[in-house]
Amino acid sequence: MKYCRELSVNEIIWVIVRLVILLILSIGAFWPEVFSVCSGAAKSSERVHMLIVPVLIFFLIYLRRAALVANLTKGSMWGILFLILGFGIYACFTWPFDYGYLRVIAIVPVLAGVIMISCGGRVLKLSLPMLLLVLISIPVPSRIYAKLIIRPETYTITAAAATLDKLPGVDVFVKGVDLIFDSNHDTGIIALGESNRGARLLFVFAAIGIFVVFSRIRPIWRILVIAIASVPVVLLCNLFRFICWGLVVMYIPFDVASGAPRVISTICSVLVLYGLVVLMCVFKVNLFIEEVEIADTGKVFHE
Repeated sequence: MKYCRELSVNEIIWVIVRLVILLILSIGAFWPEVFSVCSGAAKSSERVHMLIVPVLIFFLIYLRRAALVANLTKGSMWGILFLILGFGIYACFTWPFDYGYLRVIAIVPVLAGVIMISCGGRVLKLSLPMLLLVLISIPVPSRIYAKLIIRPETYTITAAAATLDKLPGVDVFVKGVDLIFDSNHDTGIIALGESNRGARLLFVFAAIGIFVVFSRIRPIWRILVIAIASVPVVLLCNLFRFICWGLVVMYIPFDVASGAPRVISTICSVLVLYGLVVLMCVFKVNLFIEEVEIADTGKVFHE
């Protein structure tokens, strides 16, 4: 591994130690919020994906390790502004306003400040995908989430019913937020549940997309192209999840109360999403560029 000329090996070690210490202190300052999010994720099948975010962040750091080391500096005191912003938000929404979601969100600018103070602005720029994963892992309040998702999910359920209805010998129609099917050999309900049941998987899809897209350093314009193209892909995979759910219920004899249809449809949709995002990264316009090269100046260049 090549090191940045600006720092010696001992200085790099000290920067990393300082970064780790400051990260531990920052997480400790937000410990009630971090504990609440993690315990909620462990108890909810819709939020358990948040527990894998640290794993994704670790792999992104590993994949970007050469660029991160090459751009490492002794840090910038401008990061204090991020700390002031983060702790200011935390204080404001502790008192006089009591709003837990924004208190948790405040950890993102604090982490950005810690990275900038310890490692410098260039490393902060390379760390933006990791911070984005942290932001996505913070659960949106249920009331707000339901308002945002109810209309897209209604359209998705309707589209799933129309698709399944095309199967030979099967009649499917929407009843509330569930699907009723009538086939030659069976009649029953595809219990999709309330309108936002399982819809938090959209955040899983987003996290997978971020991980795949940012697994290599790419120009901003290419990232924007992939991000725009990912929106319909995510919605398509959510539709695919509902269709798989329906197929499993109609053709595989699971118990009515079994969670197997939901699990199977979730796994299938996540695999399909991963494959589609990878294809977007390698298909056309040379989106998959070479790994970053480290020049003598320590800056990151693209081939």
